Formats: sequence, C-alpha cells, structure tokens
Amino acid sequence: MEKKILAIVGLGHIGGSLAASLKAAKAPWHLRGADRRRRDVDYALRRGLIDEASSSPAEAAAGADLVLLATPVGAIRTLLDELSPRLAAGQVVTDVGSTKASIVAHAASVLSGGVAFVGGHPVAGTERAGVEAAVEGLFEGRRCVLTPTDSTPPRALELVAGLWGAVGAEVSFVSPESHDRLFARLSHLPNLAAYALVNAVAASVSPAELAFGGGALRDFTRVTQSPPALWRDVCLENRGEILEALAELGRELERVRESVAQGDGAALESFFQRAGEVRGTQWRR
Repeated sequence: MEKKILAIVGLGHIGGSLAASLKAAKAPWHLRGADRRRRDVDYALRRGLIDEASSSPAEAAAGADLVLLATPVGAIRTLLDELSPRLAAGQVVTDVGSTKASIVAHAASVLSGGVAFVGGHPVAGTERAGVEAAVEGLFEGRRCVLTPTDSTPPRALELVAGLWGAVGAEVSFVSPESHDRLFARLSHLPNLAAYALVNAVAASVSPAELAFGGGALRDFTRVTQSPPALWRDVCLENRGEILEALAELGRELERVRESVAQGDGAALESFFQRAGEVRGTQWRR
C-alpha cells in the first residue's frame, strides 16, 4: 500500500506525540515535519518521529494528502492565511486546537478550490511542552472530537477520523459551536479555576507554607505549568462561552459561600453530595 503524506506543522507535545504514535502503530503515513524552531525539527528527525524535515509550513504542505496544524490556537488562523494560496484541490487540512468555531469559520473563508478543512481536538496531553515531551501512545483510549459542518466532504472527514483511529483515539463528532460550549466548561473552566486557585492561595500563604499543601492542591493545579500564552489564546478565541462558564462557577461559589456564612450544614452537605454524585457517575476513569 502506498503511504499517504501527512504534514505536521508544529512538532510540540501534541504534534510530536502523534508522530510517535503513528510510527509505533506502523500506520501507512509518510510523515513530514515543520516547526518554527529548527532544533525541534532536527530532534524529531534524529529520534525517528518524522521521515522528512521541511524548512517551512508551505514546504511541508506541498503535495501532502493531509496537513495537520499542531500549533497553539492563536497561530492557526495565521497559518491558514499563509497556506491557503499554496494548497491544491483534494488536499485536506485539520488542526488540534481546543477552540473550534472561529477557526472553522476562518478556514471556510480562506480555503477554496477543493481544499477541505476538518476541525479537530484530541482531548489528551499534559502540561509539558515541546517535542522532547512527545509520548508514544498518548491518544490510546482518549477522545478526539472532530467538528464537521454541512459542507465538509465525507472523504475528508473519513481521512481525518482514520488518522486518529490509527493511534487508538475514540473519535466523536459535534458541531463547532457545540464543541466550544462544551469545552468552555469541561476544559477551559477547570484550567482557569486552577490558575485562580493558585493566585488566591499565594495571596495569603507564603512560599514556605505552600509545602504543607496536599495532593488535592498539587493535582488540581498541575495544569498551571502549561505555557501561559496557550491559555491566553484559548480565552481570547472562546471568549463568549468562557465568560458564561465563569459566571456559572461564580454562582456556585457564591452559593457555598452563603452556606458557610450562615452555618447551614444541611445546605453544605447537599452541595457536596450533588457534586460527588455527578463526579462518581460520569467520570469513573
């Protein structure tokens, strides 16, 4: 079987992990890599994560069956602008960003001539960054959300779904708008809450006293070691849904604050029980 060409633009944690996972699965893809950091491209080539190094996104994308934009969300629209005049009919472009509606809409406005775009979001990763953090098997058993629209060609959707299926991901399909509503609450809000918690604790606890913190604090706030620019861009891209999610969290915090202030043990117990039941039922893993 002749291998299809996959151009991975952005050889960071996610792009590098996808390359490593495809190699481990012996998937029928010839992998090209491009990154603004040449040292990351060289590292990926030495480690055998990619078959071919490219000096630019345009060079990587030339003639590729599938172009995957594995960069922070803030760079994806710029990359689409840069690549759109260089892509040919039949090529497919996808991404890994955790916001979708604005990116999918932008792709529709700049890609033409038979070039298809399929929004993608692998729900995996750690707070680590860079190609050195590439993890083989990162996507095994994890969900990858694709966000087709009414104009998405079935062939393009099948190609992208097959890519993620090859590395063991469970592929799901939702609209771009539903994706952003869901992930504002399931991903963006928890991360922002972790940052806010660290800043709140640090306002009244000394660095030496932080050592008394237990596993709940350490585990919940692990995500604050992620690159700050990544979450800056997510907040700007999904601003409306994130604002609604923050308001919802604010109401819940106010509810528990009032129960504590009033010494209302029954209300507190009900508050905790309701959350525990949702957590225990829905998130067993």
